[in-house]
Amino acid sequence: MFWADIVAKEAKIKEPILVNDAKTPSGKIHVGSLRGVMIHDFVYKSFIGASKKASYTYHFDDFDPMDALPANLPKEKYEKYMGTPLKDIPAPEGSVRYSDYYAEDFIRVFNSLGAEPKIIWAFKDLYKAGKLDGAIKIVLENATKIQEIYHEISGSKKEKDWYPFQPVCEKCGKIGTTRVFAWDGKEVSYKCEKELVKWAFGCGHEGKVSPFGGSGKIPYKVEWSAKWFALGVNFEGAGKDHTSKGGTRDVANHIAEEVFKIEPPEDLPYEFFIYGGRKMSSSKGVGASASDVAQILPLNLLRFLMARFQPKVAIDFDPTRSDTIPNLFDEYDRAREEYFQDVESDLGRTFEAGYVGKPVKVFTTRFSTLANWLRQPGISVDEEAKRAKGADLSKEEKDALEERTHYARIWLENFAPDNMKPFKFSEKKETALSEKQLKLLSALSKRLEKELADEEVQNQIFQLATSFGLSPKEAFQTLYQVLIGQTQGPRISSLITDHKEKTKEILNRYE
Repeated sequence: MFWADIVAKEAKIKEPILVNDAKTPSGKIHVGSLRGVMIHDFVYKSFIGASKKASYTYHFDDFDPMDALPANLPKEKYEKYMGTPLKDIPAPEGSVRYSDYYAEDFIRVFNSLGAEPKIIWAFKDLYKAGKLDGAIKIVLENATKIQEIYHEISGSKKEKDWYPFQPVCEKCGKIGTTRVFAWDGKEVSYKCEKELVKWAFGCGHEGKVSPFGGSGKIPYKVEWSAKWFALGVNFEGAGKDHTSKGGTRDVANHIAEEVFKIEPPEDLPYEFFIYGGRKMSSSKGVGASASDVAQILPLNLLRFLMARFQPKVAIDFDPTRSDTIPNLFDEYDRAREEYFQDVESDLGRTFEAGYVGKPVKVFTTRFSTLANWLRQPGISVDEEAKRAKGADLSKEEKDALEERTHYARIWLENFAPDNMKPFKFSEKKETALSEKQLKLLSALSKRLEKELADEEVQNQIFQLATSFGLSPKEAFQTLYQVLIGQTQGPRISSLITDHKEKTKEILNRYE
C-alpha cells in the first residue's frame, strides 16, 4: 500500500482537514524543501482519494528577517539588509521583492510537478489582514507562560521582560533587531537593539506601537502554533531537524496545548533530501535548488522520486554517480509496467501517485539503450526505436521518446562516465602502431567481408589477438584507438557491427 494512502487511512483528524506546509524564501530554495511540498501533496491527494474533505495551503514566511546572507549574493549590496523583513528587500534582479523572487521560482517548480496548494503570504494574508491579531493578543498576555515553555522544553531562558513579538522598527525598518519590553494591553514598547543578534545591527531607536495589523510579527516557534490556532491547521509535517525532542515542533506543540488550548496538528516527520552526499541549506548555498534538479529530470520522474521513498527514509540523490539517473529511469519503467498490469501493486500505485496527469500506455525505450544510441554517430534514434518496437511509433510515443532523448543528452553531457561519452570516428591514420597491431587490423578487415553477428565479431577479435601475440586488452585498446581515438568505449563488437562499413573504411587505411 502506498505510504500516503496509509497516512490518510490512519489519520485521526476531524474533517475538514487542512494540510499545511511552509517555507521562508530566504534564497534559492533547495530541492530538500521540495520534498516537504510533495509529501504534503501526496497526503492531501490521498485524503481526497479517500473521499475526505481536505484542502492544502502553503505559507511563504516573507515577513521573516534576513538572518543569513546567501553565498551567491554580493555582500556589498545586501549586508545592509540583514535584519530587514524579506518582503522589503530588493530582488537580485527585476522589479519584484526579494521574497517573491525566490518564492515564485519555487512555486513554478512544484506547480509543474502537480502540487497546487493555495499560496499564503505571511505579511499580506496573515499579519496585515489581521488574521493573527487574536493570536498576537493571546501570546502577549501569556508571555510568562511562553517563557516557561521555552525553558522547560528547549532549555532556552528568556529575559524576564521578554515578550513574544517583534515590531518593525519605525526608524530603520528592521525586524530582526527589535525587542519588546512592555505591553499595556494596546501597544508594545520596544527598542531596536544594536547588538541583539550577531547577524544584524539595530539603530537604537525606542518606540511604542500597536502590535496589530502588520506592525510586526511573532517569533517563529510561537508563530507556528499561532497559525494552527488562527487558521485551523490539523495536518502538518516537518523535517526531522524540527521534530526532535526539545526542537521547534516540540515547543510549538506545547504552546498550542497550554496557551492556545488546541490540539496540535497531526505530524509527519520526514528525513532529509541529500544531494550529492550533503544536506542542503538555502542560506549557505549548499546543494542544488529545486529548479536546478527539475532541469535534469523529467517532471514525472522527479515526482516519482519523491513518491518512491517513505518520509522516514532519507533520499540520497547524487546524479554525479554514473548509475543514479539510469537506475531511476529503470525503476520508473518497472513501476509503469506494474501500473498497467492492472493488478494491486505498491510500486504501481507509487507510479500513479508520482505521475502528473493521467498515465498513458506507450512503448518506451530503456534510458541506457537510448543513451547508447545517442553517443554513436550516424544513429537515428527514431529509426532505432521504431525497429525496437517493430512498428511505427504513435504520436504519444514520439513525444515520450523526444522527452527522454532530451534528458538522456543532459545525462551524457553532464553525468555519464568517460566511456559513455559521445564519440566521433577517427579521421586520420594512427601512425604509432606495432607490427602485431597492424596485422590484427588487416586480418579483422578481411574477416568483416563476411556477415558476422555481434558475438561472432567478439570471438574473432579474441582469436586474432591470440594468433598475433596480443592480449585481449591490447587488441581492444588498439581497435578503440584506431576507430574512435580513445582507449575505451562501447562494447567493441557492437560498435563494429553497428558501423560495419565505417569500420571497414577505417581499417582499410592500414592495408
